[in-house]
Amino acid sequence: MIHRFTLRRSGGRRPLRRALVRAVGCLALLGLPTAAQAQAPMRREGPYDVPLFNTPRTAKSTGLARLVYASSPFGIAVTVDGIDRYDVRITARGMPAPSSLGPYKAYVAWQVTTDLSQWKRLGPVRNGTTVVGTTNLNKFLLVITAEASATPDTHHGPIVLHGTSPSGWLENFLTHDAFFRGVN
Repeated sequence: MIHRFTLRRSGGRRPLRRALVRAVGCLALLGLPTAAQAQAPMRREGPYDVPLFNTPRTAKSTGLARLVYASSPFGIAVTVDGIDRYDVRITARGMPAPSSLGPYKAYVAWQVTTDLSQWKRLGPVRNGTTVVGTTNLNKFLLVITAEASATPDTHHGPIVLHGTSPSGWLENFLTHDAFFRGVN
């Protein structure tokens, strides 16, 4: 049974339909999806951006890495231990040809522990946007180096760009020699 309610307004009555239109508008302001948005598939990208900073050798280079939820049929990918997994998507601009820095042919992204003891190659990087690999570390450095090949086992070349994962932002790595004196 449907009732027709009315609301009091100065000098007259207004049907419930107008009040409902106003209520729907208020709900939209709260961020509830519209019918079109509810039908469209949601794409979750991931919550973390990692600004990439240049070094004196590549002063015109800029970059940004985005930690994107790794592909999973369950929405968010995790390891066997329940640790989140993220794809690392790097957008770089202004990097010179690797050969301009020495005997190098490619740029390579590395996931590095904060004490610089473990370096894991993620993949080759170029100007533009590249997905370089997957990480499951909570706190790490992201380092891009110039290398003699795109698939080195260890890093040898100079650092071009570097950044810190959001969990590491409370530590200060800016005074580390590797980022200012070209020490590898």
